[in-house]
Amino acid sequence: MPGKYDKYIFNPTHMHMSMKADKSVVFDGLWVGKQLLNYDFTIGHQFVRKPFKGDNPAHTHNFQEFLAWYGGNPDDPDDFGGEVVFYIGEDLVKHVFTRPTVVSLPPGLVHCPLEITRVDRPIIQIEIMLATPDGSPPARQPFFKKDKGFNPEEVMEFRNLSADK
Repeated sequence: MPGKYDKYIFNPTHMHMSMKADKSVVFDGLWVGKQLLNYDFTIGHQFVRKPFKGDNPAHTHNFQEFLAWYGGNPDDPDDFGGEVVFYIGEDLVKHVFTRPTVVSLPPGLVHCPLEITRVDRPIIQIEIMLATPDGSPPARQPFFKKDKGFNPEEVMEFRNLSADK
């Protein structure tokens, strides 16, 4: 029998996203979006276990996004154990994070690429988007002319691993 408040409780989907060309994994974690919540909010959470370079070109969104990286040591929240390289702005200013960090990306702010260059122990990576998963067109707008037409779905494979269980 369904509970009185069950409509407010959700189980995240285990999503696996990899590049079609070389099968490198860019996301393997839990994902909750509008389809499940019926609300313009998406959150993804994963443990990063090895360095990787994201293939996202510099782009903008028409919604607020937050990116966060935390260390996985429950005994020391300041123990990060890795290095993240992230570019922000039209001039692609390089930022290197070696401690827990949250980045606020308002609509229209150019950001990416992203690279995790060092992982001494698992890093927690969180992405929060205050918009529908498709971004209520256009979700993502490549910033540089050379990247126009970039479509993640053409180069990435998305698998719902929760559906496989």
